[in-house]
Amino acid sequence: MPGGDCSGKKVLVRRFGLLLIIAGIALLAIPLWQWAQSYNFQRRALAELDNPVMEPVETGENEEPLLQNPVPENPVQESLPPYLGLLEIYKLKVRVAVVHGVSKEDLKKGPGFYPQSSHPELGNVSIASHRASHGSYFLHLDKLVPGDEIRLTLGNTTYRYEVYDNFITDSRDWSVIASTGKPEITLTTCIITDLSVRLIVKGELVEIIRNKPPQELETT
Repeated sequence: MPGGDCSGKKVLVRRFGLLLIIAGIALLAIPLWQWAQSYNFQRRALAELDNPVMEPVETGENEEPLLQNPVPENPVQESLPPYLGLLEIYKLKVRVAVVHGVSKEDLKKGPGFYPQSSHPELGNVSIASHRASHGSYFLHLDKLVPGDEIRLTLGNTTYRYEVYDNFITDSRDWSVIASTGKPEITLTTCIITDLSVRLIVKGELVEIIRNKPPQELETT
């Protein structure tokens, strides 16, 4: 009957409309969930960094490597110190903890150090972060220009950098995080409209600030 056909079509339209509503809610919920994941980790991490206890974090390396040569009396540490980092970019109002690693799970928490990073006083410290999800900490990275300041704190030492370059390169260009023998910082993030390329910001080390350990601050 004609009336029955119309009723059936109305039911289908309603169901389709309900599916669209559910899909829309899901699309809105995903970024909110990603933001919540990053926010919860960052809240705890920043609290630890503001009230530091100098304990190393896991870096995925062997704790007791086999040494073929005797360790020098005062060895120079060429790798990145195994602590959470504190990245501050005042121009972008960014103050965020940096984890070790750039896997999908690492970057859900916030920015991450590339495993290839050198000690800040000896070479290139490279940091990756999302631009449009999980906190979007590098959303406005393209606004940094030569002369802008970037600060990185590791343990009791703060490294102050000045931006000297901002450019786009292929996503497979690993040379940008290689150490060139000079102390610098490299920030990398995606281009939202083209995932085949990356936005790169480089800064040169201009100042090293030795901060007092917490126990010294309490007695002074």
